[in-house]
Formats: sequence, structure tokens, C-alpha cells
Amino acid sequence: MSKGFSLNFKNANVMTFEQENDLFAGQSIKLKFQLEESQYDLEFKVGQDVEWAKKCVAEKIDCGRNDFDLIFDGKIMPEFFSLNDIKNLKDQSIIEIRMKK
Repeated sequence: MSKGFSLNFKNANVMTFEQENDLFAGQSIKLKFQLEESQYDLEFKVGQDVEWAKKCVAEKIDCGRNDFDLIFDGKIMPEFFSLNDIKNLKDQSIIEIRMKK
């Protein structure tokens, strides 16, 4: 018989990913994503990263996350930055979706 420890998977004190994200990601920010004549309004937490935003945009425009770049103030938004790290990004900012060729 094993003398290891048992895990209690029914612990009510363990948060789900979504609960933890809501707790630590901060306030919400609504962003407008433009692709040619189409516009997509999405809401994020400022602590979420650009990679997560790209995933959400990719689902909206039905393509892969690596098929486009997000452009704000004429610059590509690095995926490893949090939305809070992007200078001058605020509620209702407009972000260009630039498809890669």
C-alpha cells in the first residue's frame, strides 16, 4: 500500500482559470478592431496580454492567430506585452488588423 498523500480535488478554495483571471487581470477595457470596412468591438481586462487579444480576434475573423498583426499607433503590438503595457491604449481605442501576405 502506498503511503503517499491524497489530493482533495473537491476543494472549494481552488479558483478556476476564469475566476483567477477576473481577480488579477484588472479593470475592463473595450477595444475596436478594424479590418478593412469591418469593425469588431471586444472587451478585455487590462492585465491580459496581446496574445490573448489576438486569439479572440482570430475567432471573430475566422483565421489563425499568426495570420495577422494588431497595429496600434502605427506599431505592431508585441504578443508578450499586456494590454496595460501598450502606451496610450485606452478604452475605445481603435486597433488595425493587418493581414499577413
